[in-house]
Amino acid sequence: MRPIPVLLDCDPGIDDALAIAYLVAEQRAGRIDLAGLVCTAGNVGIDDTVRNALSWLDLAGCPPVPVAAGAAGALVVPHVFTPETHGPRGAGHADLTTTTRSLDPRDGARLWVDAARAHPGELVAVVTGPSSTLAHALELEPALPRLLRRLVVMGGTFRGHPGNTTPVSEWNVDVDPEAADRVCLAWEAARADDPTVAPARWCGLNLTERAVWTPERSRRLVEAAQGSTLSRHLADALRFYFEFHESVGEGYLAQVHDPLVAWLALHPEAALTEPVHLRIECAGEHTRGMTVEDGRGHRGRPANAELVVDLSVPGGAVAVLEEVTVSIADLR
Repeated sequence: MRPIPVLLDCDPGIDDALAIAYLVAEQRAGRIDLAGLVCTAGNVGIDDTVRNALSWLDLAGCPPVPVAAGAAGALVVPHVFTPETHGPRGAGHADLTTTTRSLDPRDGARLWVDAARAHPGELVAVVTGPSSTLAHALELEPALPRLLRRLVVMGGTFRGHPGNTTPVSEWNVDVDPEAADRVCLAWEAARADDPTVAPARWCGLNLTERAVWTPERSRRLVEAAQGSTLSRHLADALRFYFEFHESVGEGYLAQVHDPLVAWLALHPEAALTEPVHLRIECAGEHTRGMTVEDGRGHRGRPANAELVVDLSVPGGAVAVLEEVTVSIADLR
């Protein structure tokens, strides 16, 4: 079987670093072809996002892949940073080395479109940060939903699960709800014209907060990787993430949303999903950033999204993180 072409749009960010390392491991194993990596301003600004992505690719020993700088901020509102969550430069306590990799001259939105056109009907796209760059890509190529094999998004919170930024909103969506809503509208329009277009898959906090990384898992990763530079830097980054979660009352652990979503993008059969019509609230004084799902088909609106509500694998998210750990440990 040919490797699956994959595009990652991320905002590293500590858990993004785990997703990057996991996808590089899958590429090294011959299971995917990393067609590109798009950097979107999110957890940190665009300069640090780009720097971090390039450095993590270097540490993981990734062969040359196109890396492009995407949106430098949200579509409408000023950008919000999270130094308290991911550290002042987005890598926690890890001291990332200077990279010699070159940034692709294309804009991130253009890389989105070029990768989709190069692999029509085959590209699996994964978004682990704000949807800002994807929204710009949809302006360049409105047919993008029909060109993709699958879109998997880490964003939102569903089924009454509390938000992590406001009572009703998850951070990736809250930082740029207008962009996330444009994604919903684009998939709605595409599926209205062609019902065979795959609905976008959304993985919200109600699913991803089950992916809990512990100090013990960091220790096991470093030991299994025989103390590789990558594993030690990931452990340093995660230590900051543990400290943040402890500071907000979650305990000395880390919810690592992004590697779970990257794994699910490559294992679609492991996702238990429900079709819904999805929109993002962009105006409410108390509900801005809320993901509004309609599973009953009110007003005849077709499903434009699939919510991943559970995993079909024995052991659930713990088993997924074990597989991710083993894959990353092989990068030595």
